[in-house]
Amino acid sequence: MISTTDTISHRSAAARSSGFVPQAFRQRDARVVEHFILARRDRAPGTPGLRLSWSNWGFGTEPLAVTAERLARNGLRYIELHGNRYGADLGYRTSDVRTVLDANGMAVSGVCGMASAESEFASNLPHVRQRAIDYFRRQADFCREVGGTYLLVVPGAVGRPKAYDGNEFGRAVEAIRIVAEHFSNVGVKGAIEPIRPDETSLCHTFADARRLIAAIDHPGVAHINGDLYHMLAGEEHIGTAILGAGDVLLNLHMADTNRRALGGGLLDLDIVLMALYAINYEGRGYCTPEPLGAGSDPYSAMYEDPDPVALDALVSQTASTFFAREAFIMAATDDELRAAYSLTA
Repeated sequence: MISTTDTISHRSAAARSSGFVPQAFRQRDARVVEHFILARRDRAPGTPGLRLSWSNWGFGTEPLAVTAERLARNGLRYIELHGNRYGADLGYRTSDVRTVLDANGMAVSGVCGMASAESEFASNLPHVRQRAIDYFRRQADFCREVGGTYLLVVPGAVGRPKAYDGNEFGRAVEAIRIVAEHFSNVGVKGAIEPIRPDETSLCHTFADARRLIAAIDHPGVAHINGDLYHMLAGEEHIGTAILGAGDVLLNLHMADTNRRALGGGLLDLDIVLMALYAINYEGRGYCTPEPLGAGSDPYSAMYEDPDPVALDALVSQTASTFFAREAFIMAATDDELRAAYSLTA
């Protein structure tokens, strides 16, 4: 009988004799590196780097003033605000937001729209779709008032992975097209966010988002909001997906592979950052951590009492990791980068 070890040794010897072939993701890594090297050569000296923001709805009920102080202390200058204008008497007040952010030297990047089973574009109930239309109109107005540039749109409820029927796509297109007109009127860019199938019933990949955008066919909703955690489930390779998105990518939610702080999982953050530089993302889009932890219904996080110590550590580790890896790839030579992602054995 041939042992498992003997079989593996035999196969290894055969692979060596025919030449080493890197795994497909390694080949895609190398492609990203080459695109980054070319883009970096064209950058003018002193050009600002990537813009780090933060999506704050995962901080639960924490006051905005506490959140803003923490983010500013860790070197962030932008924030993506929870779209919490749930009604005329609910949510952030524009004057309060401006006062808090001005005091901390921060600005609004955009607003994160929320989609629940009670307010979603894909619902089979007309009054639920109307709620979503009204909700997103309010968020667009709020985004404009606080100086944000984008509003994230999810076509189906988060936490509802089972489809109602086969017509969700069409209903979502019809309803989103209605709010897209309002987005254009107020000067806010709508961005579709693909979410993994464990959490939503439709629009799981960048390709899905492009199909939705094409069907909506309106300049008010013409961009994509990526999310690294969802991209791990839906894309062949995060780096090449970013390259393929190009100017359509407007914002990128970030978390490590365990959906926690950057630097605490297996994510190759260098590849992500190099891909962003390769599409000239700096000065145009935002990198927005949203480390929510694992689970199929993350929306519960918005109602939790905050743990200041844990949140301090979450932001500190994420920001320091982001800035350190960005500095590394920008300082590394072409040869060092190619050696780190070499395709040779």
